[in-house]
Amino acid sequence: MRLLLIPSGSDRPGRDAPGWRELAACEGEDLDIFFPVGSAGPALWQAQRATSICAGCPVTEECLSYALRTGQDHGIWGGLTSEERRGLRRQRERGA
Repeated sequence: MRLLLIPSGSDRPGRDAPGWRELAACEGEDLDIFFPVGSAGPALWQAQRATSICAGCPVTEECLSYALRTGQDHGIWGGLTSEERRGLRRQRERGA
């Protein structure tokens, strides 16, 4: 997975641009899917469903950037689980 936390294309909204959420693939979806409770059973299905929605999203980078910048500790943001985002934060802190 390629992660660019600051969008480079001029045709894409900036990281704080109003309206990026309205362009998200999750717009209109049941947002509970993006906040699974637990790590087994239905929560696994929810996480898989959420990440599959994110996979086709045109604003994944903006979403992930927002989540990292605002310290979102729960849920699926930018196609990453909370565990994956914690790992990404640790990598950044180590300078990797």
